Amino acid sequence: MKVVVVGAGLAGLAAALRLADAGRQVTVLERLSSAGGRARRISGPHGTFLDWGQHLMLGAYRRARGLAERLGTAGRLRFVTEPTPLVTGPSGRHSYGVGDLPAPLHALPALFGLTHLSFFERLALGRPVLGAKLGARLDPAALDRKSALEWLRGHGQSADAIHGFWEPLVVATCNARPAEASAALLAAVIDRGFFAAREDALPLLPDGTLHDVFVGPALDALASRGADVRLGEAAVSLELDGAGRVAAVRSARGDTHPADAVVLAVPPWRAGALLPPVPGCRRIAENAGWLGSSPIVTVEAWFDRPWLSSPFAGLVGADAQWVFAHGPGNVPGAEQRVSIVVSRAQEWVHRTNDEIRRTVLDEVARFFPEAGAARTLASLVVRERQATFLGRPGQAARRPGPRTPIPNLALAGDWTSTGLPATLEGAVQSGETAADSLGATPLEE
Repeated sequence: MKVVVVGAGLAGLAAALRLADAGRQVTVLERLSSAGGRARRISGPHGTFLDWGQHLMLGAYRRARGLAERLGTAGRLRFVTEPTPLVTGPSGRHSYGVGDLPAPLHALPALFGLTHLSFFERLALGRPVLGAKLGARLDPAALDRKSALEWLRGHGQSADAIHGFWEPLVVATCNARPAEASAALLAAVIDRGFFAAREDALPLLPDGTLHDVFVGPALDALASRGADVRLGEAAVSLELDGAGRVAAVRSARGDTHPADAVVLAVPPWRAGALLPPVPGCRRIAENAGWLGSSPIVTVEAWFDRPWLSSPFAGLVGADAQWVFAHGPGNVPGAEQRVSIVVSRAQEWVHRTNDEIRRTVLDEVARFFPEAGAARTLASLVVRERQATFLGRPGQAARRPGPRTPIPNLALAGDWTSTGLPATLEGAVQSGETAADSLGATPLEE
């Protein structure tokens, strides 16, 4: 059985591995010259390798962690056990760290460490936590009709609590502001982070790049299974036979790839253009367009001295939401590389690199005086204009499952019906689910 997987992001790679393990003959077509999608690796100054944008995982990412286990790279995912500072200004440091109590009590020390909020505001943070569990089970459709802001206000959250805690969380996880994000997506994040095991609530960061953990090992595994991965070869159309099934995939090179089945593992803005014009697929394409997109900008900066002592920190009341500390890489004289992330960056993507760099570094120096004392040796601006789908209210009904009206065509991608925001976990989950829907033998989890 020949299967063509369109797209070599994590969703496509996960699907291709699942199918190859089931003995299918797999061809992967990727329009970019490198695999990994938004988890791909790029070169920085002096041959430094870094991720195309910073990612943060959670211990709750069971599918992604399972993929790393199968690839033999789980040891390169590091739990962050120390508290994470939320920074409100030059002298404002407020600790957020998961405690050692059984779930859900492990969240209590974290909530009470947010000393920029009043005692009663911190106590009230538990109301949405409980509401997430109940709402997701009793009436998920009603939850998805509300914005995160409306839902948080309905659970007694003050303006200061929303601004000082919930907004950074919503923007970071949903790539949308609370007024435009679905409450169901926020509830899914809360449910996994607060009510599961303590380990699930702990952040995870890769040693090295995501390419080292997922992409490179996945490509090696596919090669060992005889899969044909074609980078820099974009799919341009799907050809149907007389029975209404996909018979082949045509590429921009003019090649035709015969297929007994196809997994379309591309973002929604590409899926709509590739789906065949049959009635059921037209509806999927319309919904894919409705989901839209939201950008992310990351500034990578190399400093002559280390100044960020924690693995990462959150910013409250800033344009950037998070800063991450890395090793020096290969830049001469550098002691620390820092990734500064601006999510929901609509007003940023059209600025020049110099303007983005200057604005972000000036802001970091205001929040971290120690950064202002360091010298910037090199920097790089990474802008992704279409980083994620925009998870606004009503998204659940618009996100398709893996099956389509065409029986041998499956969909994958973090924008499909994973129940999660656009995450690495959702990408891996969707790829494996799409492969299983085409008859791949499920692997033991």
